[in-house]
Amino acid sequence: MEARKHVRETMIRFFKVSVISLFLLLSGTPTLFAQPQWQYEVNQYGYRQAFIEQESIVLGSSCSTRLEFNAATRIRKNSIGYLSLEFTVSPVSSIKGFDFEYFHGVGAPVGSQKLMRITITRGGKPSVHKLSLGGWLSAEVDDGFAFNATNPTRDKQGQVRKVLDQVLQGAENLEVAIIDGKDHSIVLSATFPLTGSKPIIEALLKGI
Repeated sequence: MEARKHVRETMIRFFKVSVISLFLLLSGTPTLFAQPQWQYEVNQYGYRQAFIEQESIVLGSSCSTRLEFNAATRIRKNSIGYLSLEFTVSPVSSIKGFDFEYFHGVGAPVGSQKLMRITITRGGKPSVHKLSLGGWLSAEVDDGFAFNATNPTRDKQGQVRKVLDQVLQGAENLEVAIIDGKDHSIVLSATFPLTGSKPIIEALLKGI
């Protein structure tokens, strides 16, 4: 009798948890399994990527966003490796009021202006970095736009390297903000969790 009672109680608890999980899924409420995760990839040429993807509200529109750190080491004796931070958002056609063309392509009006603002929060205290950047229409993401900041790997004081070093110190989250080139009151931004990022970033920077 006691064994049957225990089985019945276990089944009831399982049923309650299943119903709650289904409710959260249908209602759009984030669950434990819906949390974005940091990922790491490296191709046959040694090109490394550390990235996280999530849904974000960007200037009032629901968008897919991706924060990505890339590392390309020297493949020839005289070549220069680089580190880059890339922020991709889509669909850009749903975002109104932001001038993407200001950042688009070689010779874009943005020039060397530092209109990318990275805010890293650790222990409740924010640390801000301002980076120069460029951008382009994404070749991988439909109706997507990628903003990119790059430093040579040998530049230990480069802003991208400083951002990565702070991530390794145990920060909780990182906000990417792109300031509109014509109207600085318009800011395109998304905040990403850094939970689980440390071993990923360590792999990205190994030997650099």
